[in-house]
Amino acid sequence: MLQVTDFELARVDGWRVAVPRLELTGGGVVALFGPSGCGKTSVLTALFGLLPHSKCRGSVALFGQDLAARNPAARRQMLRHDVAWVMQDAHGALDPFVAIGRQVVQATGRSPAEIVAELQRLGIGDAAELIRRRPHEISGGQAQRVLLAVAFLRRPRLVVADEPSASLDGGNFAELVERLRELQQRHQTAVLMATHDHRLLTALQARVLGFAEGRFVPASPQPAPWPLRKQGHGVGSQEVLAARGVHVRLGDRPVLSGVDVGIRRGEIVALVGESGAGKSTLARVLAGHLLPTGGEVIRPSRKNAVQLLFQDAPGTLTPGRAIGSLLAEAQAPFFQPLATARQIGIEPALLARTGDGLSGGERRRAALLRVLAVQPDVLVLDEPTASLDRQSAVQVMQVLLEQQAHRGLALLVITHDEDLARTIAHRVLRLQDGRIVA
Repeated sequence: MLQVTDFELARVDGWRVAVPRLELTGGGVVALFGPSGCGKTSVLTALFGLLPHSKCRGSVALFGQDLAARNPAARRQMLRHDVAWVMQDAHGALDPFVAIGRQVVQATGRSPAEIVAELQRLGIGDAAELIRRRPHEISGGQAQRVLLAVAFLRRPRLVVADEPSASLDGGNFAELVERLRELQQRHQTAVLMATHDHRLLTALQARVLGFAEGRFVPASPQPAPWPLRKQGHGVGSQEVLAARGVHVRLGDRPVLSGVDVGIRRGEIVALVGESGAGKSTLARVLAGHLLPTGGEVIRPSRKNAVQLLFQDAPGTLTPGRAIGSLLAEAQAPFFQPLATARQIGIEPALLARTGDGLSGGERRRAALLRVLAVQPDVLVLDEPTASLDRQSAVQVMQVLLEQQAHRGLALLVITHDEDLARTIAHRVLRLQDGRIVA
């Protein structure tokens, strides 16, 4: 399906990455694995001639044909019909002005009934209603499953997936694996992906090319353990953030129904639940970004005391503004931007770049750096480790736990990773159908 020999990608700033050898046969899976910013996404797009402002050399043969020898129109035709893409920024890959169902019909040629059935197989129970919504009305996990549905409905010869499991909870992850296996076994579809998810590598028996010294070479990566919550730091008795009987309706659809939750000073609360359960909506309500339909939210009186790291953290960085400039306008006195940047894995030189000059994982860490700069009392973190490799995610969580212990910071961590939730949190709550059930 795909044969890559002595491939090298270079940018004008001198950055380079190489793939000495990659072979992918029908029904096979190859995964690019490595830290955020090492070039996984760039390689995925550059292999197919889709990365502007870059120079490539080496040989890339797709379905036995040299891509470099094909004219642009023929190459686009081949990619359009035989390759399906699942991009890391699922919301960004969807047209914000067009209903979901119409977009999937245009991309696949399938009927609405077939689309609904596929979305239901991927764990979206209200698929018939969801296809009438626009992208901003669905969660990140739902947007990701829409892209997966497009890929599965097209039954391509090759699926190229960038972090396909990043926003999926356990049940939806299992469904993703089952559908990918079905494509592999029944249709001999090959899968080329970039991922940080060790579960996915194991479940699909992927051949792994890990990043080492500027190259992607055969590897067998092992996951780093999550950091433990620091002991000996007591939780205060007073709540610093609370929701009382909160209801939210979006249009005619109830999203939250009588939610009660409270977080005390120095406490870490983890919130888990399926995609679309209302977790991100609750996060926005608690942080004051969305007014509830009913009920009340009690926050500290100090301005900016509650800060939200959005699930689409990269999308919160102002286009065209350097990260250092965004920090300068937000940071509180005595905040140390360079030291904190290093702690969460951002080299000081990256602060001079704008968001579009960073990788997805680097943008997420930059967004986290900006909310830390405000020196809040409460951090509401919506999927803080999404798009980060395990080592970087562990590093970020270590910094958050240090901030929590040092400053008595309260954390509400929304996550699909129940292992992370159990390891770091004083309490784990579950949101189901708009209600707290545990």
